[in-house]
Amino acid sequence: MTPNGTAIRALRQAQSLSMRGLARLAQISASQVSRIEGNQIGDTSEELLRRLAQALSVSVEDITRGDPVPPKQKTDREVPYPGTVEGEVFHYTPDEASRFLPWSGLQLRRKAYAREIPYNDGAKRVTFTGRDIREISGMTAVRPLQETPQRRSA
Repeated sequence: MTPNGTAIRALRQAQSLSMRGLARLAQISASQVSRIEGNQIGDTSEELLRRLAQALSVSVEDITRGDPVPPKQKTDREVPYPGTVEGEVFHYTPDEASRFLPWSGLQLRRKAYAREIPYNDGAKRVTFTGRDIREISGMTAVRPLQETPQRRSA
């Protein structure tokens, strides 16, 4: 989203706030406030705009250039079980796959980059299909030792 530097400056001055004062309230640097007000920064993060809007006691729409504010994303999505038909073709993120495997999301990423486990590399992201998860699970399964005949001492 693109901030409206002119609107931010006008709101700041109407509230008798200095750039440093606004920066302190929004928890950003004064130089960043200066660049935003001078329209030297293009798109900024939604979080930064929310902090600026809160510091100025206005809505985010009041300090942006007419861009609609996207709704907050729901971080948890419905994840099918890997053994189901939907799970077969579903692409799990490493964090989602870690629910079914004995490693964390970070460990899964590292093992995938090291090519120790199967994964998908679509769109420069590591993902796992249900098939990959089943294969990895089979690789990590604890298998019983083969029984060997033992001699009895007489």
